Amino acid sequence: MAGFVERLIRSGTILVRHHAGDWEEAVRVGGALMVEAGLAEDRYIQAIIENHRTIGPYFVIAPGIAMPHAKPENGVLETGYALMTLDEPVEFGDEENDPVDILIFAGAINREEHNREVIPQIAELCDSDVHIAALRAAGTTEEMVAALQRFEAALEAGELD
Repeated sequence: MAGFVERLIRSGTILVRHHAGDWEEAVRVGGALMVEAGLAEDRYIQAIIENHRTIGPYFVIAPGIAMPHAKPENGVLETGYALMTLDEPVEFGDEENDPVDILIFAGAINREEHNREVIPQIAELCDSDVHIAALRAAGTTEEMVAALQRFEAALEAGELD
C-alpha cells in the first residue's frame, strides 16, 4: 500500500513557500494541485471552502497546520495528498492554532482508507516537532521531498521524536 510520502512524491503535489492572501486562496491553490494531479474534481475544493464557511475551521489540526479535506463523495477520484507551505502564515479563524503556514490536503476514496492511511500518518507527522520544523525550513521542492523522506524513514524505523 502506498503511503502518504510516496503518494505525495509520485503525484508531484508539493508547493513550497507560496504566497496566499488569505485562507480561501490557500485552499484554492492547494486544492488545485490535487485537481491537476487527477486526485480530485474542482467541486472538492468548493466543498472544503463551503464546509469552512458553514462549520468553521474544522481542519486546522495543530498550531500552524491545517489539513483541508472534505468527504469522499465531494469529488475525490483517488486517495492522495497535496502539501503546501506558505511564505507568510494566514488566519483561518482558529483561535488556538492560527496562523497557518503548512497545509496538508487529504482526499481518501472511502472512510476505510481515511482511517487506515490518512489519519495515522499525518498525525505522526504533526506530532513530530523535528519533522514539522524541517517542512517549514524547506525552501525548494527538493528540500521538501528530502524532509518528507527523512520523516518516512523515521516512521518506518519507529524512531520518531
